[in-house]
Amino acid sequence: MDPLILGFAVVNGLLIGGIYGGVALGLSLIFGVLRVVNFAHGSLLMVGLYTAYWLQALACIDPYASVIFTVPLLFCMGYFIQRVIIAPLIWRESALVVEPLSALLLTAGVYLVIDNLALMAFGPDVRSASTSLDMPPIMLGPIPVNMQRFIGFSAAILAAIGLVVWLRQTRMGRAIRATAQNRDAAALSGIDVPMIYAVTFGVGTALLGLFGSLLATFIPITPNVGLSFGIRSFIVVVLGGIGSIPGSILGGLVIGVFEAIASQFVPATSAAILSLGLFILILLVRPGGLMGKL
Repeated sequence: MDPLILGFAVVNGLLIGGIYGGVALGLSLIFGVLRVVNFAHGSLLMVGLYTAYWLQALACIDPYASVIFTVPLLFCMGYFIQRVIIAPLIWRESALVVEPLSALLLTAGVYLVIDNLALMAFGPDVRSASTSLDMPPIMLGPIPVNMQRFIGFSAAILAAIGLVVWLRQTRMGRAIRATAQNRDAAALSGIDVPMIYAVTFGVGTALLGLFGSLLATFIPITPNVGLSFGIRSFIVVVLGGIGSIPGSILGGLVIGVFEAIASQFVPATSAAILSLGLFILILLVRPGGLMGKL
């Protein structure tokens, strides 16, 4: 393979992989605390994408500026979904030794409702948003780097760092970590566990509002666009180590680079299938994920 083509594939893979990791951050946080797999994760990203699109189409708000609307909106949606839909199920089954598996089916139902509502409201047409900012590619030697993807990659790294600092340095973050370690002990120490669960779900979903605005500038927007991101987010979280924030970024980078290089030899759809093979192979060697416990 031409070294220039290989270098371009690696750089592009790192950018896309970082974005995968950033999108997966919220899923990792939610599962790490609530022990609930949020199947509606991709659908909520789709809501962020459509919000950014319609803010530009109706109010001429640049997608990057729409972050001030999409982040609070998605936080409120996440808070509402956990507090009103998921929480009653969790507390009804709180006597069980394990977390309720039925919550997984519940989030799958939320995914179906959101996707079908979007299809009914907006139809199957492909839409796209564009920024008014002049963003020519930057050159990394002879390799051009797409600025929109670079911004998404940078946002993922900063979001991961900010999330780790917030969880370690703030009172709310420490309460979330305590709840993740032992829900009953956290409740006995005075922590409002139901509120912590709702805030955690809200924060994990708010991150999708951030990436919804950033990704709207370079990916096609359809009612089912969230499905592929949801699947990849699950793969990234398990690959990096469930509940590990740095692991989500690392897992995304591994998948992104592997798919970018593999697509130079096989079609893109086959590269995605091969990434599942890599996912299985890594888990056979490290069942806890790259940064999880063995």
